[in-house]
Amino acid sequence: MKGSAGTALTVLKTGTSRPARRQLSIAAPLAQAEAESSFRPGKGGAYPGESAEEAWKRNLNEAREWRRRREGQRSTLPLFIPPTSTPLPRGRPTPTPTESTLSTLLASGAALGHAHTLTSPAYVPYIYGRRAGLSIIDLDQTLPILRRTAALVRDVVKADGVVLIVGTREGHQKMIRKAKERLEDNGFAVGEWMPGVLTNSETFFGIEPMLNKSFKPDLVIFLNPSENTAAIRECTARHIPTVGVVDTDTDPRIVTYPIPANMESMRTAELIVGTLSIAGQEGRRLRLKEAERKAVESRARGRRDRR
Repeated sequence: MKGSAGTALTVLKTGTSRPARRQLSIAAPLAQAEAESSFRPGKGGAYPGESAEEAWKRNLNEAREWRRRREGQRSTLPLFIPPTSTPLPRGRPTPTPTESTLSTLLASGAALGHAHTLTSPAYVPYIYGRRAGLSIIDLDQTLPILRRTAALVRDVVKADGVVLIVGTREGHQKMIRKAKERLEDNGFAVGEWMPGVLTNSETFFGIEPMLNKSFKPDLVIFLNPSENTAAIRECTARHIPTVGVVDTDTDPRIVTYPIPANMESMRTAELIVGTLSIAGQEGRRLRLKEAERKAVESRARGRRDRR
């Protein structure tokens, strides 16, 4: 029994082990064939065992086939024509000059004021509201005021008046120099105010400028009026109108023509003084054009009189 049991166990072991070896020997070539069939070379590549010439011809044929299919797809795609009932898409309308200027003022930070606890009582009509503890300036009022002030500067320069621009902060120097260049001999720029320039002019300029009043400007623009109250008092004493960029913590009545805006922002100051100086430049151009027209008419009148 022991011998038969041992023989049966041996036969069983040999019977189960031989098919397994046969299965492994069959599965290995299949796996290799599947791996070779799933292998895809890169663009311009070759299959294992493929020569360079064969790979080049095969890639050329594949490229031609891809182009042929692409042309077929392109020709069979229908052309989409939207129905007439569907409204055509419209682009964003061009902003008006008013909207554009309001956006520029807003981007420059002109609407930001000081803390609402520091707001001057006389400034309340120019306040739009409060935000994060700050007073927000109403730019819908700032814009028409700025336009009226620009018209004032244009008319003053057109009448051959002198505009004095005062900006005593460090960041004001460059912008007031540019404004002076636009106004040429009708404009002057002051980066530091000397007390008594207007009220004690004979000490600074002598008696001759006092006789013809050439020392006296026709309009003074202050970029930081709250820091130049002494200069504003001198202008008031000499009956000189003033323009000032007034912030929420300042009484707007200290100047003749207040422009409610953020005085602390250099971008706002540059925008305002640039607008006013360009308006003055336009007034100067109109004055010179009018003078040239009168000169031409005068020469023509002289020719007719000589005849």
